Amino acid sequence: MDTQQLVECLSVICKSHHSSLVKLKGASVSGSYIYLVYDYVIGASLSDCLRNAKNPNFTVLCNWLSRIKVAYDIAHGLDYVHNSTGLGFDFVHNHVKSSSIIVTEPSLNAKICHFGTAELCGEIVKDYSFEGKDFKRSDSKMKKFEGTRGYMAPEFQRSGIVTQKCDVYAFGVVILELSSGMEALTYKVDEESGGYVRISVVEAAREAVGGGGGGVRKWVDKRLRDSYPVEVVERLIRLALDCVAEDPKTRPDMGKVVNRVSQMFLESQSWTEKMGAVTDITVSLAPR
Repeated sequence: MDTQQLVECLSVICKSHHSSLVKLKGASVSGSYIYLVYDYVIGASLSDCLRNAKNPNFTVLCNWLSRIKVAYDIAHGLDYVHNSTGLGFDFVHNHVKSSSIIVTEPSLNAKICHFGTAELCGEIVKDYSFEGKDFKRSDSKMKKFEGTRGYMAPEFQRSGIVTQKCDVYAFGVVILELSSGMEALTYKVDEESGGYVRISVVEAAREAVGGGGGGVRKWVDKRLRDSYPVEVVERLIRLALDCVAEDPKTRPDMGKVVNRVSQMFLESQSWTEKMGAVTDITVSLAPR
C-alpha cells in the first residue's frame, strides 16, 4: 500500500463510529512500519478479566448479566464492522480474540480493539480509489497472512485466506471462552505419557452439548455459582457452536447473530430482575 492509498484507507476507517469499537484516531508511517493510534480506554482485556493469573478464582465478570452484556457488545460491534460502516465494501476484522477485547471500567462494557488493522497493514488488499461514493475491491482481493491459534477457522488454516465467516468463527470461540472461562486453546503435559495434550474450548463445548443439559451446566464457568438462566446459556453456547461450524457456509452471518444475542440479553435482564440478583457492583480492574 503506497502513501496515497494509506491516507485514503485511513480516512475511510476514521469515519467509522460505534460504541463497541475502540476508535482509530490516526496513523504514522516510519520506513516500512505503520503505527496506529487508537483512543485510550480504561479497563482490561477480556482474557485477563476471565483468567486472572494471580487469583484464578476471581473474575470481575462474576454474574451472568455481565457476561451476556459483553457478548451483546461484541456482537453489535462486529456486526457494525461487517454490515454497517456504510463505506461501500465489506470489512473483515481478522483480530477477534479475547485479548483484543477491552472490558471497560467501571461500566464493564466491551470494546473491540484493532478495527482497521487488517486493511491498513495490508492483510486485505482493496482498491480505495473514489468513484462517486463507491469503493471497489481490487483484483487482488485477499492475501495470505498469519492468524492466532485457537481462533483460526479451518478454511483459513488450509488456505490462509480470510473472510467475514472467519470473523464469525473467532466470535464463536470468544463466546465459548466467555461462557466457560476456558482459554481458546491450551496444551497440558500428560503425566502418563509425558507428551502434550491439546485442550480446545470448541471441542470441550461440543462434548458438553453432546452430553445434554447436565453436561452444559457442568461445563459453564463455576464462578457463576450456577446462578444463570440455564435455557439462555444453553442457547448461547449452541449459537457459538453454530458460529464455529466446520463449513463456513453453514455459519450464520453477524446480522443474524446479533439479533439472537440481543434477544438472549433481554431475556437475561428479565431473569435477573425476576431473581433479584445483584448487578450494581462497583469493581476495579487494577492489579492487586
